Amino acid sequence: MNLRWIMQTFGRKADLSEELESHLRMAVADRVARGEPPAEARRAAMREFGNLPLIADVTRERWGWLRLEHLLRDLKFALRQMRRSPGFTITAVLTLALGIGALTTVATWTNAVLYNPWPHVAAPRELRFVDATVLGNNGYSVHYDNYRFMLESGHSWKDAIAFAQTTVNLNEADAQPQAIAIGLVSSNYFQFLGLRPQNGRFFPPNSNDRTYGATDEIVLSDGLWRDRFHADPAIVGRAISINRHPYTVAGVAPRSFAGIFGGIAEAAWMPLSGLRGLSTDFPPDPLIQLRYGLQVAVRLRPGVSDASAAAELHALASSFALKQSADKRGKWDWNLRDAAHFQRGLFIMVGAQLPILLGASVLLMVLVSINIASLLGQHAARRRREVAIRSALGATPDRIAAQVLAETGLLALAGATAGWAASTGMARGLYLLLPNFGVPLSFNLHSDMRILFLVTTVAVVVTLVCGIYPVRQSLRVSQNEALHEGGAAVAGGAGNGLGRRILLGLQLGICFIVLVCCGLLTRTALNIVNRTTGFDRANCLTGSVALSRSGYNEQRGLAFQAALLDRLRSAPGVASATLTSHLPMGDDGAGNTRDFSIPGYVPSKGEELQVVTDFEGPEFFHIMGIAMRQGREFDAHDNASAQPVAVINESMAHRYWPKGNGVGSSVMVDRRLHRVVGIVSDYAYYNPANTEASPLLFLPLAQDYNSDVFMALRSRTTASAITTQLRQAVAGLDNSLPLENVRSLEQVTAARYQISRIPAVLLSVYAISSMLVAMLGLYAVTAYSVIERHREFALRLALGSTRAAVFRLVLSGSTWTAIVGLVTGGLGSIAAVRLLRSMLFGVAPFDPTSYCAAAVLLLITVFLSGMVPARRAASVEPMQALRTE
Repeated sequence: MNLRWIMQTFGRKADLSEELESHLRMAVADRVARGEPPAEARRAAMREFGNLPLIADVTRERWGWLRLEHLLRDLKFALRQMRRSPGFTITAVLTLALGIGALTTVATWTNAVLYNPWPHVAAPRELRFVDATVLGNNGYSVHYDNYRFMLESGHSWKDAIAFAQTTVNLNEADAQPQAIAIGLVSSNYFQFLGLRPQNGRFFPPNSNDRTYGATDEIVLSDGLWRDRFHADPAIVGRAISINRHPYTVAGVAPRSFAGIFGGIAEAAWMPLSGLRGLSTDFPPDPLIQLRYGLQVAVRLRPGVSDASAAAELHALASSFALKQSADKRGKWDWNLRDAAHFQRGLFIMVGAQLPILLGASVLLMVLVSINIASLLGQHAARRRREVAIRSALGATPDRIAAQVLAETGLLALAGATAGWAASTGMARGLYLLLPNFGVPLSFNLHSDMRILFLVTTVAVVVTLVCGIYPVRQSLRVSQNEALHEGGAAVAGGAGNGLGRRILLGLQLGICFIVLVCCGLLTRTALNIVNRTTGFDRANCLTGSVALSRSGYNEQRGLAFQAALLDRLRSAPGVASATLTSHLPMGDDGAGNTRDFSIPGYVPSKGEELQVVTDFEGPEFFHIMGIAMRQGREFDAHDNASAQPVAVINESMAHRYWPKGNGVGSSVMVDRRLHRVVGIVSDYAYYNPANTEASPLLFLPLAQDYNSDVFMALRSRTTASAITTQLRQAVAGLDNSLPLENVRSLEQVTAARYQISRIPAVLLSVYAISSMLVAMLGLYAVTAYSVIERHREFALRLALGSTRAAVFRLVLSGSTWTAIVGLVTGGLGSIAAVRLLRSMLFGVAPFDPTSYCAAAVLLLITVFLSGMVPARRAASVEPMQALRTE
């Protein structure tokens, strides 16, 4: 149907009216010619023709246009009704926009991590990711030989790729070095994803990933190409310096594509064969010799289910383990994941919240629908005289229902449009919710056909579901009662009160469920924040340098680190300074495991001796505020020429030494015997919510060189006051070395705390929204009930009732509604809380404090929403109200 067809339709309608009028004129002229007076001739001709509008309607119905005319007429009438009640219209549209906007926002996030995570990638739902399970712990990387075995032996997938993410220095002669995140990918990466370059070409898909240096090429992202190289098309074929090694630009990736690393944006990509050029410390075959950690993605064959593919993957893992060592069987496995459960990046963090958010969004949408149905029912009740008059004049129930549904549909359309527009902005709030780890993020938060289909479906469902109640109200109108209502209204029309109270009770019940869940998650977040970390976060500034990316070997690197420490310690405002490979509760550098053995300790059957190992500078534990339980910590004498030493935490001491006394014992790490010189207290190493501390081993940086280190400076005043001193110290030694991740230790740890706050913050938003919607619904119903019963209140006051009694009478109706809400919400929360059990920390699922707080907030909501209508009822003037009777 187009505009031209509609214009033709109305043109033919005018032609039909003109034709009927022409026939009438001819009949009148014929009678006048036979001698009849003109007026009598016209009356006789009209009696002979019959009802001309009815003839036109029947003719147009035969043409099939009458329904269209009725629809357009109904829509026009609905617009007039909405303009006549602007307060009702604005309230209904904003309420719908709130519910639909929240649901659409969560649907956009779901789409961004599960259905359409990566722009331009072909069939993204076919992609699955593989990670390893080691000693019962999931999420480990796989290695290149694992990837080749999967690729060559698997039958459930068509193809596979290997990829990783690392940070490199982009060195240009006319600019400061820039640290960027890049993807290290197998040569078939772009072809596997179905991408096409917007400039140049991609890597040859059949290249050998272990032919190092043969194809030292790089593909730029659209963002890096435009920001750093000003969208120069001649960049293709030109060499750029990465970690002071030349790489030739092969091409530019499509716009908006930023890699598939779980929402972390990548600025460029290079083949795995270019890995060796990134560091002078790498051995000849780094993929194999370093056991370089990789991620693997596979594309399932058509018709292959996740279950069957996962079963084959487990079988391949067992087969591969047997080839390596019989002892590995049962301790090592491969897992198949979808995008929402990919163990790298931030997709898994968002995916973990989606079930709760979808549940809360659906509950809010149900709450909004009940509210809109209630508002529309009251609106229909106000128009019962109008409906009665129209029915008396011949309007059929179908026509009345169609007009009510047309008004509901327009409201739903306006609310859906406003909600969708709001969701386009609210969806980007995801970047504010997620913790900042110092890396750029990239989520596909654009609306596509799935989102538009959802919005359209919700609008249609709201029209049908919310329109049933007002249609029923309109069709149940009694013409006689509506046209003669007056004194009977003293009773207040209480017959409809029960239905409204039930709807309000359901609204309050849903609100109570959301409030309880919000309370539990808020207490969880507070428990995590208030839990003792075991180290001091105040007045500590941190930053990092990556010496391997700037061409430093071990000898130069050790000299640089020693000189840097001397400069930092003598800088004004700096109380103390040290170096470390991993900051407490930091993200980078965590989880470095080393094989170890203890002379005299016999491991149990199947026990593998591996421990997380960090490398620390002198006085690290003192500067971090980590308590020494026994012995001493590292000092300046623990260098390369001294005896290798180690410090362990309490958990390791109690696990491997009787009575936890390990000082003076020896630990074999990397075929070197280290003497344990100290034991430190357990502290929050990575996750502040982890109540079971794991063994930790610490080695001196001066004895076990690590090229990528963090600086930790304790300030005499505030952390920000010594930022300049840190930058000057690094630049004074090497002004071409990028200083990265300059943040206070409080900012570093805040990223960890933010993860635990995400569900509490989001559910708080839903709880506030639910309370507002419930308050609005309760206020509207109570206010309308007061208007409906104002003659009753006037009669009560005239017969001697006090205004305080009338005030209490109105509030008592709200109290019974609150009781219904508490009962239904309490029953519903039993099921809802079970879904949250795994997310709680330090709080019981049926926590009395959370339930009592939710009940109090609900009662406050009921009281506030009923107070204004109750005061209005108590202020009725009896004589004035009864005089209008």
